[in-house]
Amino acid sequence: MALHAVDDIDDAIDATKSFLFPFEKGTWLRMAFVVFFIGGGGVGLNNVQSVSNFGDFGGPGGPGGPSGPGSEFQLAAPLETVASLPGDLALQFSEPGVPSGVPDEILAGAGLLVFAVIGLVVLLALAYGVLSNFMEFVLTQALIGREIHVRQYFSEHVGNGLRLLLFRLALGLVWLGIALVIGGAVFFLALGGEAANVGTSSILALSGLFIVVFAVLAISYGIVFGFTTVFVVPLMTADNDGVLSGWARLWGSIKSAPKQYLAYLFFSIVLQIGVGIISAILGIVALLVVAIPFGGGAVALYLALQNTAGVVAAGVVGLLGLLVLIAVSALIQVPLTTFLRYYAMLVLGDIDADMDPIPEVRSDIRAE
Repeated sequence: MALHAVDDIDDAIDATKSFLFPFEKGTWLRMAFVVFFIGGGGVGLNNVQSVSNFGDFGGPGGPGGPSGPGSEFQLAAPLETVASLPGDLALQFSEPGVPSGVPDEILAGAGLLVFAVIGLVVLLALAYGVLSNFMEFVLTQALIGREIHVRQYFSEHVGNGLRLLLFRLALGLVWLGIALVIGGAVFFLALGGEAANVGTSSILALSGLFIVVFAVLAISYGIVFGFTTVFVVPLMTADNDGVLSGWARLWGSIKSAPKQYLAYLFFSIVLQIGVGIISAILGIVALLVVAIPFGGGAVALYLALQNTAGVVAAGVVGLLGLLVLIAVSALIQVPLTTFLRYYAMLVLGDIDADMDPIPEVRSDIRAE
């Protein structure tokens, strides 16, 4: 029995080339915009660096070391001399622990600014996560019709986007609930329901169980989430199925041809690893190409001005460089994402012709 997961690799490459080439700037830019929202763009957006021991700066372990000359402050003048200083200056010396020269208004404003920035980042992350559900259908519709109209497809699939969002939320809650139930069962059955029994020895003893449970939950969640994205979303787009009805059709097909879907699962992982390597290499090249002119320009502006205007100008140039890098990264992902999605839809249609979301694409590339 032929494995469609093997045979359809070349067809997926041909389908990708037929859609994206000859090169059209508008198509690539719109595709890059959509791919960015489904996780295909934005190199470095998920890298969060933690700064340790920030609060210890200037204290033990700060400048001067634990016992060095900068580790302690000693008052050499008598208290009478300090008392004779002008009012404000004497107040600064007589009240240790109060930062000198920093009005409360500035501290309060800085605190509000920090909270505002954090709130903005959270809101943008939430908006990104919500929009990704709608962009799945924009991308799929574009691949089915071999042309892309972002606003039109977005408005046509608002309902589908909402259903996919709710399904993904429910999926996450179900898996979280399963994890909590298993954790509760372990706590009461293996540890007697006593918090005092939770310690290093008990955690080490149960570590094997934790690893197995986590692996099973993570793999099963990934399969359901991934199959929903690459199989159910095309059924919703092409045949107007709902999430549950699409899954009902897909599950019937899985039961009738389990080897074909297992083969797809295996080869899709292999292909994603290969695509990830290509993406990483091209991403590094893009980073170097963008960082050299924009980073050099930012440093040159700062060194030339060496004032607040220089800092602002360097920041603006750096921000522009970041935006360019995000755009280039999304463009890199366009053919890679297109190939993986076409591959999944080709396999789905070959397994069950009644669920084929791209019959015209299939017939055209195979006729050639």
